[in-house]
Amino acid sequence: MTTPQRERHPRAEAPSTGFASHQAAESTSESTAPDLLSHAVAGARAGLDVLPLVPGGKTPLGALAPHGKDDASSDVEQVRDWWCQCPDANIGVRPAVGVVVVDVDPRDGGATALVELTRPHGGLTPTRCAWTGGNGLHAWYRAAGQFKRRLCRGVDLKGHGGYVVAPPSLHPSGRRYVWANDLPIADAPPWLVALMRKSVLPLRPALGVLGGVASARADDALVGVVARARTGGRNAALHWAACRAAERGSPPALVGKLRRAGLGTGLPAEEIERTLASAAGVAHA
Repeated sequence: MTTPQRERHPRAEAPSTGFASHQAAESTSESTAPDLLSHAVAGARAGLDVLPLVPGGKTPLGALAPHGKDDASSDVEQVRDWWCQCPDANIGVRPAVGVVVVDVDPRDGGATALVELTRPHGGLTPTRCAWTGGNGLHAWYRAAGQFKRRLCRGVDLKGHGGYVVAPPSLHPSGRRYVWANDLPIADAPPWLVALMRKSVLPLRPALGVLGGVASARADDALVGVVARARTGGRNAALHWAACRAAERGSPPALVGKLRRAGLGTGLPAEEIERTLASAAGVAHA
């Protein structure tokens, strides 16, 4: 793969190893697959909260991490035990409080949008970065505060309320995530913090705390969206409703209703669980 074939990222993408590392990862065969256990344990020893994900996927491995991102741990023995039970588990990392990962997805035009957004400031400040298996980019920064979930088109922000897939995990495409450089995590410059920060809005009561008739009507409305979804749009409807539920703290009763509504439309149980987990991660990132 040559540079013109890849949508270009801002300046922070240009490590010393760059495309060569990514190309090597794409051609790696299963016979030379990395030792994921060693990488997971190394992350825990470095103080990272590590999470086992489904092999070759992005969702938490339910049998080992039933509470999703909340089960992430830096306990070395716990992490070792997880990967001894499932050596092929992908590695998730929950960013520490005060750390934000800029997650660029070129399939949604993220790299182009980020270039335009950061161009007036000379591009992204160099920092620790990783290539994703889907030709995306994770750029890690230190920044305190409450941030948006999305910076711009195709660029999400992942903080302590979520997690990211870490190298050398295997992407569904068959390529591996790889570190793009070995730089330390940089402080986000003030202009980037300002772009990431949530707008301050007037306080208003949330549906989740109204209780009574108002809360029940809100629940029924979300369940109805899922129940009335047509084939081809059922998963999207469930994801939307689950995101709204997650914004209210994912009340167990409501999540159960959404799960049953999804089953009623014919969605497979495994797909429903993946969608619910994904919505929870998006809403809290």
